[in-house]
Amino acid sequence: MLSCVALVMVPLVPLLLQAFSPMPLYAWQGSLTLGNFRTLFGLPEISELAGNTLLFCAISIIFSMVFGIGLAIVVARTNIPARGLLTSILLWPIFVSPLVIGFGAILTYGPTGYITTLVTRITGISEPWNIYSLTGLSLISGLSMAPMTILYCLSSARQQDPRLEQAAQVAGASPVRIMRRITLPMMRPALIFSLAMNIVAALEMFAIPLLLGGPSGIQLLTTFIYDKGFEDGRPDYGLVAAAALVLLVLVALLVAAQTFVLRRSHRFLSIGPKGSRMQVMDLGAWKWWVFGATLSYVLLGIVALVFGLFLRSFVMVLSPYINPLDVLTLKNYQDVLFNPSYQRAIWNTVVIAIGGAFVGTVIIGMITFVAQRSSYRLARMLDLTVQLPRAVPGLIVSLGVFYAVIFIPGLSVFGGTLWVLAFAYVIRHLPAGYGIVAPAMLQVTKDFDRAASVAGASWMTIMRRIIAPILKPAFLSCFALLMILFFKEYAAAIFLYRPGNEVISMAMLNAWVPGYTGIVASLAVIQIVLTSLLLLVFTRLFGVKLNG
Repeated sequence: MLSCVALVMVPLVPLLLQAFSPMPLYAWQGSLTLGNFRTLFGLPEISELAGNTLLFCAISIIFSMVFGIGLAIVVARTNIPARGLLTSILLWPIFVSPLVIGFGAILTYGPTGYITTLVTRITGISEPWNIYSLTGLSLISGLSMAPMTILYCLSSARQQDPRLEQAAQVAGASPVRIMRRITLPMMRPALIFSLAMNIVAALEMFAIPLLLGGPSGIQLLTTFIYDKGFEDGRPDYGLVAAAALVLLVLVALLVAAQTFVLRRSHRFLSIGPKGSRMQVMDLGAWKWWVFGATLSYVLLGIVALVFGLFLRSFVMVLSPYINPLDVLTLKNYQDVLFNPSYQRAIWNTVVIAIGGAFVGTVIIGMITFVAQRSSYRLARMLDLTVQLPRAVPGLIVSLGVFYAVIFIPGLSVFGGTLWVLAFAYVIRHLPAGYGIVAPAMLQVTKDFDRAASVAGASWMTIMRRIIAPILKPAFLSCFALLMILFFKEYAAAIFLYRPGNEVISMAMLNAWVPGYTGIVASLAVIQIVLTSLLLLVFTRLFGVKLNG
């Protein structure tokens, strides 16, 4: 219990102290103040900052919910062609960093992007759109969040009892009326959960606002924290901590509200003991129109971004005015693969993804055994504690661990090492792994424990010899998920990055600042390829399912 509390609280306690400290923690003398919050809320730009953040959240959330729910229902419940393939492509952005999506959007839809230039060439419109506006970066962020909504709504749409819709059809209800009065209301828990997670994702979104908002001077709360704590020559640690604490409180309140609203989710049960086979909805003549709209979203919103990255990584310049075959080159990959810094970034990312995921899986397994399968009197408290990081944005984890390394004696030796990154990554994604193993544990009958106890086996022996082998598929899924999450993580590394512990995400950011777009595209492609290989190994070789 103490180890879990320490793991969760190590980044939070120093952050809390710094927020109320009148000086940096390394010089703290024990005095407390509210001055940091007075300074924060007294800033002349605070109203614009709050307005930008609110409008950004609203636009990105609406986009994610509308398109996510609609696409989930289309691929799960209708008879459009190639539903399986479309589902896989729609979920693919979950497995890549928002940094990759942001870079792809710039290369494709930026002012000099491939598609933007092509549209200008065809229509004569000099600026058909502007992704460097608040609306533009909000829509791109919504595009990166939509797959999460699709994932949450897919299972709910697929698992509904089809007899409810069949009864409505017999009564003469149209497909639209059935969707509005039966399908969507029965999906309410998934919709509420998706909405809460989208709000959290929008509040903690950092990469896309940094890439698209920075050039036009648009700041959100996350980029404000980054600018004040990282880019300023003399960072105001108290101000940064105060802003981070405000963000943390907002996210925590949203997670608590979601838990409260879903406390009676049993009201929406639709799978009975005599469930019948799910039937897809026949769209009739609308089938091809819906398929065309879905395919357009896939091509313009996902495939185009990936294609732009791949194409840019193999050419000297990307423009529809130039034949790509005339400017083909491998120089971008040579610059990456023969540069010691980029080599370290790739190697460090692989090491943290595999090693960190293994350590994280072991920790999660131990916590699950105690929280779900022991007579420990604080087991319920442990179960709640391990889920606390769900309300802590990655940027806050990074900042909290940074403060902890400065403030807590003995931790300074880990500063600038891979250990500190792995530590932050494990804290950041502890609830995700626990969310896989804990439900699997609850499905294992306790009769095994009782029978082994009667035979004289100790609790540790029961866990090691009986329960752990049964949970092997869950542990593999946990390990695979953590690897993917660690591979694409960027926010938890922001304040912990130092020369020598580079990772791919930070290498991309550093290469983007001086305008090395070819190197950025090459690093993004390498990240995509490595992630795809990991997915292929675990889904094909070990049978792990990450979309269930």
